[in-house]
Amino acid sequence: MYDMVISGGRVIDPAQGVDGIANIGISKGRIVTSGEGLKEEDAAQVIAAQGKIVVPGLIDFHAHVYDVVTSLGLAPDRIGINAGVTTVVDAGSAGSDTFPGLPRFVLPQNKTSVFCFLHICRTGLCHLPEMRDWNDIDYEATVAMVQAYPDLIKGIKVRVVEPVMWNMGLELIKLSKRIAKEVALPLMVHVGDPKGVEGRSLTKELLPLLDSGDILSHCFTCKPGRVLQPDGSLMPEFREAVERGVVLDIARGNNGLSFDVAQQMLEQGILPDTISTDLAALNINGTVYSLLHTISAFLALGLSLNQVIEMTTTNPANAMKEGHRLGSLKDGMPANVSVLEMGEGDWEFRDSENQPLEVKLLLKPVVTVKDGVPFLASPAGTG
Repeated sequence: MYDMVISGGRVIDPAQGVDGIANIGISKGRIVTSGEGLKEEDAAQVIAAQGKIVVPGLIDFHAHVYDVVTSLGLAPDRIGINAGVTTVVDAGSAGSDTFPGLPRFVLPQNKTSVFCFLHICRTGLCHLPEMRDWNDIDYEATVAMVQAYPDLIKGIKVRVVEPVMWNMGLELIKLSKRIAKEVALPLMVHVGDPKGVEGRSLTKELLPLLDSGDILSHCFTCKPGRVLQPDGSLMPEFREAVERGVVLDIARGNNGLSFDVAQQMLEQGILPDTISTDLAALNINGTVYSLLHTISAFLALGLSLNQVIEMTTTNPANAMKEGHRLGSLKDGMPANVSVLEMGEGDWEFRDSENQPLEVKLLLKPVVTVKDGVPFLASPAGTG
């Protein structure tokens, strides 16, 4: 007897190379089997998924969910289970001085799984700009905080923006990298500065410092600090970083995604590893909306459905070294499942430069199953 069967959907699981009509069985919060042979009458609950798309629980690899404490923060469930996403990664909302409040006050109020990157700045993103000089970093406390929360903290975060990049320069990246190496976690680097000045960028110098597994966020930005050069070619240092295995993270946000830059980079064979939103209070009601909205933009840019699902399931799970329990529908995995539907129509999305993109296919959430418990999900705005 199964607790639940999700029946008749198109199951896409890139981690297993699966794409076909199948049933998913769930028992005691775990995937127990999948295939056509599962019978609905053997389940206490049935989710009819005919005509729907069934995928491993979606992962938003870059968002901000330190609700209430930071002005950017959103409640995890608002952009998580309520929007078809089972796991959200907070990208540096908290630093060593402020992190303990996140697991104590925010996470217990939500059912969405949350992992975090710890900001190099001791106060995280409690205010912007968050850093000005070395007094804003506590090396020992940052290391100690990672060691205190090994199951939650999956990396170190630094933003290469003014004024800190001019006050501290490349030494900031070197220090961030030393901390990341000491705690044996990846470094996530934000590039693209909406208040930056053309020609004043550390991107060319910092890219050689990044190792396989480190993360370059806002990789398709057009802001100062971008990797696409004025003539449309890619920085040689960027190509070398990609070849080394640096993870390319979209982190759409208000300033992180130019459709024109994305198209040029895709045409040069550069694919993102992770499609993420950089969702925050200032963009959830406009431009970004949701992870599925961002995924739909990349369908319109020419990626396949299987590619975008891989970039929001197995790839972010592996980037956090959590592939053993996230990003797949393998037998024995926690039963985290996103049931989606594909809408057809005519929509116009806008990027960070307010440039339009015609969208014909829009993915929408239907049901989110988190650890075997189903939650009705609803679509966000369509832009």
